[in-house]
Amino acid sequence: MVSRRRRNLRPLALTALLAGALADGVAFSSKTPALPAAGALDVEAIAVPLDPTSASRDHVGPLRYLGGLWLRANDPERRFGGLSDLRVTPDGSRLYSVSDCGEGLTATLSYDGEGRLAGAGGWRVVPLATPGRWSPDGWDSESLVLGDGLEVGFEGRARIFSYRLDPPFGGPPRRLPMPEGVARCESNGSLETMADVGNGRRLLVCEKRRSPSRTVPAWIGKGGDWTEREYPLVFDGGWGGELFRPTSAARLPDGDVLVLERRFPPLAARIVRLDGASLDGTAPLEPREIARLEAPLTIDNFEGIDARRDASGRPLVYLVSDDNNCFKNGFDPIPQRTLLLMFALEG
Repeated sequence: MVSRRRRNLRPLALTALLAGALADGVAFSSKTPALPAAGALDVEAIAVPLDPTSASRDHVGPLRYLGGLWLRANDPERRFGGLSDLRVTPDGSRLYSVSDCGEGLTATLSYDGEGRLAGAGGWRVVPLATPGRWSPDGWDSESLVLGDGLEVGFEGRARIFSYRLDPPFGGPPRRLPMPEGVARCESNGSLETMADVGNGRRLLVCEKRRSPSRTVPAWIGKGGDWTEREYPLVFDGGWGGELFRPTSAARLPDGDVLVLERRFPPLAARIVRLDGASLDGTAPLEPREIARLEAPLTIDNFEGIDARRDASGRPLVYLVSDDNNCFKNGFDPIPQRTLLLMFALEG
């Protein structure tokens, strides 16, 4: 999520709404929240266009739009929302996600006869068991890797835990090693990005340093063996000097890596590509922008990206947005949406 702190967003929100963007803001009660219940969720999926102002538009850069869904839950306990990352199984049938509320979620994806994303159903939610789960900095799950288990990265008190795949997000959790340098990241901007980059290695990228900077630290490695790199941040039109910041990453079938970057305000997202060969070494990483999503396109607070290959070998890319619907207590900013979009990466 963008921030845990209460902010006066009314003037910004009105301006962002007029610009076609959605503002972000969440208030958290000082009281300990009740433990959400595990179980099924009733989630409605509504088809959305790539560009609400142009029904025929189906490309943004090399990405060809293959359908998208606005996901809304009919759940009085408000257990759905705040989705911060996602992973899709290689056959595209199953989705795993984690939320700001410290929950793991699963769903079944469906497609039409042309291979376009058509539905997401059978949702289930599981509270993630972690030591100190209900401390203020103990439950914000922001990143996810699908490996032998489900590896979840937490912000605040930065940690990585591995959960079982069967049942999904089952415990007890097993703590995984991470670089000591993560302590240099801001507590609300630490393990925002975590991805499998091949050969058992993980890419970790912080969203923010504790001090202002035009780069953030990144690490590539596995187990206790990490190589630190620098990840550059891009300024392009952000209000008050706001930069694009990494929020998620996914490995492509050819070994390159896509990184999703988010800016607010005004709201926009970049998808950049890292050459797989550049993951070796110690030089600063060199992301190259391939697509940008901003108004009037269908956008929200995009925080998760994943990629897989379809039966023909074509790379498919999925995006999910965080609507910040997590333990809201008496403060509801302008509406945000949980969006699940799918693209084919061409060229």
